[in-house]
Amino acid sequence: MNTSYIVLYGINSVTDLLLKQYPNALLATTTGGENYKERRVYSLDELALKDKQSIEKIIICSMFVDDIANSLIETGFELDKIEFYNITYSQVMRCVDTVKQGNQPEQILHVVYDLSVNLPCFDALSFAAVAEAHRIKLGLKHIHFYVLSPEINNDKFSFSAHYSESERNWRIANIVRPIFESFSSYIGTTNITHREELSHFIGSKKHVFPASILSEGTGKAYGLLKLETYIDDGIPLPELTVPDSAQIMVDKLLQSEEVAGKKLVTLTLRNTMTHPERNSPITPWLEFIESLDKEQFFPIVIRDTSECLSPSALSNIALELPAASVNFHLRIALYNSAYINLSSSGGPSFAYYFLKGCSSIRYSPIDERHFATSKATLERAGFKIGQEQFFAKNGTHQIPYDVETTESICAYFKQQCVILEQQSDDV
Repeated sequence: MNTSYIVLYGINSVTDLLLKQYPNALLATTTGGENYKERRVYSLDELALKDKQSIEKIIICSMFVDDIANSLIETGFELDKIEFYNITYSQVMRCVDTVKQGNQPEQILHVVYDLSVNLPCFDALSFAAVAEAHRIKLGLKHIHFYVLSPEINNDKFSFSAHYSESERNWRIANIVRPIFESFSSYIGTTNITHREELSHFIGSKKHVFPASILSEGTGKAYGLLKLETYIDDGIPLPELTVPDSAQIMVDKLLQSEEVAGKKLVTLTLRNTMTHPERNSPITPWLEFIESLDKEQFFPIVIRDTSECLSPSALSNIALELPAASVNFHLRIALYNSAYINLSSSGGPSFAYYFLKGCSSIRYSPIDERHFATSKATLERAGFKIGQEQFFAKNGTHQIPYDVETTESICAYFKQQCVILEQQSDDV
């Protein structure tokens, strides 16, 4: 009868753990030539002399999985037989199931987000969607983003007209970069602090966006109007991808005793010093929460980032999740899982439109008393008042242009429920 062996490659505490499961395993290291707990430790060369068919599998007990696995393959072992102990998940995994796909340089679109013409805010979502549409149009596989610092002219005054340097850096790390990371084509972000270094980073690249960035020295502030030109050319609306880790967190919430069997309803509220005219009137939203059937719906409030750590909850009925206010990936995982998402006018909730199958009611009230809420401002941003919005076709969306009142929120919510139920019946 043929004898088959399991090999534990590496000597450490993981080896001790796995020896309990595989007490008859062979031990090996790259150099070998030692004994461990009265067992012989084979070297890689000695292991290579054994009949390959007699070895059932090799489990790498080391953090240097890439180096060891490649050495084993070069020695003649099949990838399918090589496994490793994942210390993060405390389990053995097959190498063949975790192979990384290489990034071919000619398949990368190099995208520059120029902070001289773009703010480090949720406007980055529309810009990134335009870049993603351009990638799709070119048939490329990946995007690498470059965040280009504002230009500082040493001969003239330069001002931090929007955010201080520390605020800008925080926003890049917590808003801009997580947005970029949420597109499946994303492979990396590089911060360029000196504009004269731009040519060094992308001067030799084949695919650069915007194409004029090197010749003109300044980027573009692309948004919905630019995105629409790609949609008109037949490019599908770009979609966000929810990271597995964030979705797992939300799934655990949905499976909890308090939420299980209920439909998730998120409320994204705005309360910031920037254009306070667009802030959420709190009373109507609280009265709407009170009106919900608590046996059927589970409300979650995502407060404005600026007040997400307020010690006083807005409602003792709804769950507040401060983590979702500051973590974009967790935010879109909630949006992705919700039965209905509701929000006042604000940048974060624009993510609704790039999540496939998302359901939302997003207020964009028109008020001519302030330029930030005027009809002209909305139209310049890419909205077509009175028409179906091209960017709102990936899911089920309502965009009310009136100010939030308890009656209107309840009415739109009821209408959304009817629409969703009809869609469910049609399936």
